[in-house]
Amino acid sequence: MAEFVEIRMTIGSHERAAELAHGILLAGLATSIDIAEAPGQAVLRDELAWQLTLITTDEQVPALERHVRTAGAEAPVDCRPVIHDFDGHPDWLTDDQQ
Repeated sequence: MAEFVEIRMTIGSHERAAELAHGILLAGLATSIDIAEAPGQAVLRDELAWQLTLITTDEQVPALERHVRTAGAEAPVDCRPVIHDFDGHPDWLTDDQQ
């Protein structure tokens, strides 16, 4: 069974973040991607930075990093394991229901 990881990286413009996300999805390197404003991480004084957060498998991480670098993104790629019990119920559902 594949282990899932969460990848985060900061990109300098919304358009560039959207292009990178689109390419990652087309290449089949992630199951989901979220693009959000990254306040406090502005690339230039008046420009906002954007954070990509995506879920992929351990096996896809090297190919994903190659894809990101080939696409010209130089930002650090932060990789963390996804720790979640997919078979259990969410805490918010079970806490008040028992």
